[in-house]
Order: sequence, then C-alpha cells, then structure tokens
Amino acid sequence: MFKKREAAQLAAALLDRAGGRLNVLKLTKLLYLVEREAMKRHGFQVSDDQMVSMPKGPVLSQSLDLTNGFIVSDEWDGLVEDREQHEVRLKHAIARKNLDALSDATMSIVDGVWAEFGQMNQWDLVKYTHDQCAEWKDPKGSSSPIPAQRVFMALGASAPDAELMAKEMKAQQYLDKLLADADD
Repeated sequence: MFKKREAAQLAAALLDRAGGRLNVLKLTKLLYLVEREAMKRHGFQVSDDQMVSMPKGPVLSQSLDLTNGFIVSDEWDGLVEDREQHEVRLKHAIARKNLDALSDATMSIVDGVWAEFGQMNQWDLVKYTHDQCAEWKDPKGSSSPIPAQRVFMALGASAPDAELMAKEMKAQQYLDKLLADADD
C-alpha cells in the first residue's frame, strides 16, 4: 500500500536540502535513489511506491503522479507547491519535527543520497540511473514495472536471496496494510 505521507515527507526533506526548490526530474530521481538505498540497507522501501522503468530511467510511479498533480493528497499539498515550469517547491520551511513519518534511519538515507547526488543536475541523474541501476530496463517509450527481486539482485543479492527478500518485503507491506485497515 502506497504511503502518501512518507512520500510527501521524503520529497520535503529533499527539497529542504536543495534550498526549497528542485527540478521535477531531479526530484523524481532522488526519490528513487532514496527508496533503492532503503532496500539496500533495510530490505524495504519507505513509501512502498511502485518502481517502474521509464525512458528517462527508473522512477516511483505514484510519487511521480503526485509531483505531476495526477493524485490528490493532503499530505503532499501541505508540504509541496504545485509543479510550475519543471520545478516544485516547499510550501514553507520545515523542521525535523515536520517529518515525523520518517525515522532517523530514513533521514540518514536522505542525507546520504543528497550528499552523493545533490550536486548533480537532472540529466546527470538520468545518465547515472541508466548506467548504474541495473534493474532499469529500457521500456522503449512506455513504462514497465521493476520487480523488487530485480532491485535486490542489482544491489548484489543472489537470485535466491533476492527472491526471499522480495517476499519478505511483500509480507511486510501486507502486514502494514492490515494494520492501517485496523486503524480506520
């Protein structure tokens, strides 16, 4: 189940590190790299967004839809201004307490991704994700899902381990959904 609140807070954290504004394509690449690193370090994603291959590299499907305004979300709209001229901006300054859906471990990932990739422009990130994210497959002008198992294998897991990790991640997502449904 996609976690809009976590996705919005990840975007806000990255926008904050960028001084409050980012090119849309750059933001989508950074969000993908944060989720990929979370899978590498912890075996799960932060927002449980669907990873997809698109012509300009891998992206998070629903986060891209939020960025483009195709999904309505109070969480996103409370933190991020509407897309304008290929940029998004923070609505207001944020503090760590505004990012309460993100653990300290997740914030460490955000900081690490920003330190490594924040100075790159969107086209450098497109090239990087094409060249360095082996899970990306050229969808020939369309889009195609990136299975979690393929991400884990690209991160160095053996095929059997990647399969097990993908199953564990799916089981955790199912448990999170059950717990969320119980809270409603």
